[in-house]
Amino acid sequence: MTAVSHETYARVFGTVHGLLATGVLVVTASAPFLAVLLFTPVATTWPLLVLTAPVLGPAVAAAHAVGASIARDDGSPVLRGFCRAWRRHARRAAAVSGAATAALLVLAVDLRAAWGTPIGAVATPVLAVLVVLTAATALVALTGVVEQPDVPVRRLVRACLFLAVRRPHLTLVSLAALWVLAAAVAAAPVPALTLLTGPVLHVVGVSGRATLSPLRAGAERPDPRSAAAR
Repeated sequence: MTAVSHETYARVFGTVHGLLATGVLVVTASAPFLAVLLFTPVATTWPLLVLTAPVLGPAVAAAHAVGASIARDDGSPVLRGFCRAWRRHARRAAAVSGAATAALLVLAVDLRAAWGTPIGAVATPVLAVLVVLTAATALVALTGVVEQPDVPVRRLVRACLFLAVRRPHLTLVSLAALWVLAAAVAAAPVPALTLLTGPVLHVVGVSGRATLSPLRAGAERPDPRSAAAR
């Protein structure tokens, strides 16, 4: 039986510790949203839920930055890396999460209005698909905010929508991971948020980076016109 090296143990321990610490930081940064979600009757306080939802964007983007650092095993401190990434990407990430929240709110209102009406049989499936596309695009865009910091947000969101549809298997992995987290939080909020947030967001980040690989490859490919000029 092959012995596992000390370096392997250290790397596994460092990865687990980094993901758990990232989860705690995400929960802390998302405290306003989670407080409304977990400790108030959402049926009556949903406007507060909508108002606080954009804080999720910067926290998730920072988690993706830390996850990429952990994957590279560059030894960067998790807390410092998270805070630095939060400051750097907060504005663009909040724009993505804010726009997604607004779109989901409009779609939810439309779904409620269409439910049980004659037109609802046609409109409900279409609106449900739009909800999934909005969520998937936002997830990939929050990874793109970190991976493509120089791309304007509108252009990035359009590219992420196209890539999320083009690579549905990766999109389904991200959505399934978040579904598992949501189900676990509904059953046991504190243990689920503490233990699963970091690993789930790491899966979402890896999936998002894989989805964005054509965009990254296009950015790294040299321009033949500039090459000819040289």
